[in-house]
Amino acid sequence: MSDDSKGLLGWFGKRKEGVIQSGMRAHALSVFDCVTELGNATRSMESGDTSLALKAIERLYASEHEADSQEENLCSQMSIGELSPQEREDFMHFVKKTDGIANWCKEAAINIQLVVDTGAQIPMEIWNLLSEVVSDLESEVNALMNAIKILGTDGVGIAECIQSVKDQERRVDQAYMKIMKAILTADLDQKATILSINILETLEEAADTCKGCAETINILFYAKRI
Repeated sequence: MSDDSKGLLGWFGKRKEGVIQSGMRAHALSVFDCVTELGNATRSMESGDTSLALKAIERLYASEHEADSQEENLCSQMSIGELSPQEREDFMHFVKKTDGIANWCKEAAINIQLVVDTGAQIPMEIWNLLSEVVSDLESEVNALMNAIKILGTDGVGIAECIQSVKDQERRVDQAYMKIMKAILTADLDQKATILSINILETLEEAADTCKGCAETINILFYAKRI
């Protein structure tokens, strides 16, 4: 048996249409929907349309709830079947980590909603910078989702997706200090400053979590222990 046919990803590749595999891809799509709606909310705030922003946030909450339900179902499915205890643990860890991206998107959305609810005045220049970060996050999570789609089938493609995730995460890191400086030097009141920083930090956490997911895939694909 070749190394590529061994372990969790070999098992995954042989059962592309199984319940766990299809559920994992559906979960990744729900996570991506959260990021997409966060982008819609941020861009709506950038254009001054708070009504559209709140509608996007409501859709984000629904997608995050769906992702949570899918995560619970996947973990239940993994508790039975032919996976070894180590493989099961690896798989569940990855799904939970992926779900963390949706959780951070929800945290960002909560802070955007607080901006609307409290009437905090955040300049369009700040929203523009935050929107750029969300766009990078969308690209990053899309690359992760593409890697999940081809798990067990295309090692080269997975490596390319992982590299794309890392590249986009680096862009978010590079933007962090620039945006933090813009927030701290802007003429903002306390609540606007706090909420702006909260949004920025949740975006960075989401990007870091996505990179962590990609690194987990990298370990699962190349590590011979599984």
